[in-house]
Amino acid sequence: MDQRGAYTLSIDTSGLPINENPLKYRVIVEGDPDSLLPPVLLIHGSPGAAIGFEQFTPLLAESGRQVITYDLPGFASQAEPRSRGSIYENYSAAAFAELAWRMLDSMGIKGQVHLVGWSNGGAVALRMIEDDADRVASLTLLASVGPQHTEGTGSYIFEHFKYKAGQALLVHGAKLIPHFGALGPASERHAFLRFFDDTDQRDFATLMEKIDTPTMIMHGRHDFLIAARAAEEHHRLMPTSRLVMLDAMHFIPMLHPHRGSEYLNPFFARHDTPGVAPETGVVDLAPVPDRSGGDAFMRIIGMGLRDLPWWIVLSGGVVLVRWRPQLGVVLVTLFVVLMDIDFGVALMAMVLGRIWWLVRGAGPLDRPWTVLGWLRGMLFVMPAFVIGIVGGAWTLVLADRLDWFGLIAGLWLTWIALITVRLVVTWEGRQRIKGWLRRCGNHEYWPTAVIYAPVLWWGFKRVITGKGLRPLTAVNPGYAPGGGVQGESKHDINTKMGDDPSVLHCDLIAAGSDRKARSQTAIERVHEDPRLGGYPVICKPDHGERGRAVKLIRDDAQLAAYCHAHQGEPVVIQRYHPGPIEVGVLWVRSLESVRDPAAHAGHSGFIYAVTIKHFPQLTGDGHHPIRRLVLAHPRHRAQARVFLERMAEVQHEVPEEGETVSLGFAGNHAQGAMFTDGHELITDALTERINTLIERFNDAQGRGFDIGRFDLRCASLEELSRGEGFGIVELNGLTSEPTNLYDPRRSIF
Repeated sequence: MDQRGAYTLSIDTSGLPINENPLKYRVIVEGDPDSLLPPVLLIHGSPGAAIGFEQFTPLLAESGRQVITYDLPGFASQAEPRSRGSIYENYSAAAFAELAWRMLDSMGIKGQVHLVGWSNGGAVALRMIEDDADRVASLTLLASVGPQHTEGTGSYIFEHFKYKAGQALLVHGAKLIPHFGALGPASERHAFLRFFDDTDQRDFATLMEKIDTPTMIMHGRHDFLIAARAAEEHHRLMPTSRLVMLDAMHFIPMLHPHRGSEYLNPFFARHDTPGVAPETGVVDLAPVPDRSGGDAFMRIIGMGLRDLPWWIVLSGGVVLVRWRPQLGVVLVTLFVVLMDIDFGVALMAMVLGRIWWLVRGAGPLDRPWTVLGWLRGMLFVMPAFVIGIVGGAWTLVLADRLDWFGLIAGLWLTWIALITVRLVVTWEGRQRIKGWLRRCGNHEYWPTAVIYAPVLWWGFKRVITGKGLRPLTAVNPGYAPGGGVQGESKHDINTKMGDDPSVLHCDLIAAGSDRKARSQTAIERVHEDPRLGGYPVICKPDHGERGRAVKLIRDDAQLAAYCHAHQGEPVVIQRYHPGPIEVGVLWVRSLESVRDPAAHAGHSGFIYAVTIKHFPQLTGDGHHPIRRLVLAHPRHRAQARVFLERMAEVQHEVPEEGETVSLGFAGNHAQGAMFTDGHELITDALTERINTLIERFNDAQGRGFDIGRFDLRCASLEELSRGEGFGIVELNGLTSEPTNLYDPRRSIF
């Protein structure tokens, strides 16, 4: 007997002769052994053990009655369970109920008992009543399971598939992973999962409707393992039940023993005498609060998800994780926290969606390229699930306190945590984090909307003050509708610049459904139009921006493949200028030449800014592949995704020591080029040459050009400053910017 007054018995409950099958179970009894009051039998859940009731039993024994706890077979120190007369193990609630009655018989307890089934132990208590209801004084379902339709997905097939999958992973699969005991003994993992798998809950609804034993259903409003709505359903099914909803989670015996005993002791005392009418109704100590905003919005969506079949939810989760991996995990796990998606469905959706993404969706930067990488990519599902669950819990707290702002902040922080944990564990990932920090700290990588916030604010003020943006419509009348805000035809602009030899000629290949004919037309143009100069040529969409789909084409096969890939849009084939230097020249028409053209002497405009474009390149060291060189480079890792997608086929090649590797040829900042200020190139000779080109620029109605940027290629800056030797790649319109503002030596200010 210990200092609390508890003592331990060793009882044979096998029903077989001792010399054939000695199954002795440790039983702990607390309270007065001579008490005439019906004892209380506490049945733990899965996983669990009698030790979980050590704070609870003294409180229930205060009235003098005996309180009996024991470890279910297979749990803690107990041997594996056996069916009566059988050598085969059986972890079902029905088998445990039979064993419990034999245990009570062995102890000499023949009268009534009060049954308390916590968690999955509630299934054992229900089977005990089914076996011998006359010997049960009262039933308490304490945070208990119930009918099949209240379990997880509600599907018997899926739920038991989930338990079998758990056996494969946590029992057998764990043998392959050095977990150093963190997962606990294999026997307990086996018992935990077999208890669920061997138990059939499909008839519990019918059983609960027939029970006339006085019943208390005690549950936590915040139970994250068995939803509070399950307890409400149990109460609806059982006509002799009383529902007590506590402000608690699942672990009431451990975390809230005093609150539980306050209701259980009077309940036991009331029904120590048979025949006393049971109390019914609901005691709600944790009513559902009124919700609004983001908190209410997510719960409304969750209610809709609960009404869908599990396989539809699974399919939707798989697609979401495939197309938006981090966002998919964040949202799926959030609804697991809300208990609107079963955790097994969520895990399966994450596994299948991630496999699909790794195989088909991930770009060269994310797709694993080693066996270890594939293994790490798949195993990330488990930490991602844990991060998502923790983040989801905090998101709900923030949404409750801060409404929509809290919801968005919680989702964003969980998303950041997922990305950070995924990347920080590898060298490549840490380099990507460094690249991301560079992008955040250097304005040359910032989104356009941030850079142009002052301009957007200016436009907004003009609109709200009634001045409007109509003056913009007068700019560049001969360039394109809207002056070149968006969607202008590159071929059309090229044509309007005339036949000047400095304009790199373009041929238009219209969109069409006949792939073969379209590719053949393009190939014939390259071979037959001398103005294109033969291969190599530049191909790009006729309506494109920020260097989208610009590609250097070297032969017929590449040209046919390009036409096929861009079948749905018109493309242009342009003469290639080898450069190797590309420059942006922003030209602006003088106000005087607009206000009074007759009186204005000299050129109609001036060069406002010149930008020198530096193409990205690497120098090989003879040891490391291009992929590693990109990620190790202080600048290039900031745009590693752009470079590795472009160099996907050769990213694992190792350049020779001192070998120069070009990472791009397009003079576009979004495509990896670095821009620096070239104000020293604004010379009279270059100004004269550009003005000559502008004066020839006219549309069919004779309308001209006011502001825009020439993208030029030249052999040397010295030639360019003399206005010689350059080729015009394209002319941008109204939304042209002085790209020298992206010079990394400058600040945003």
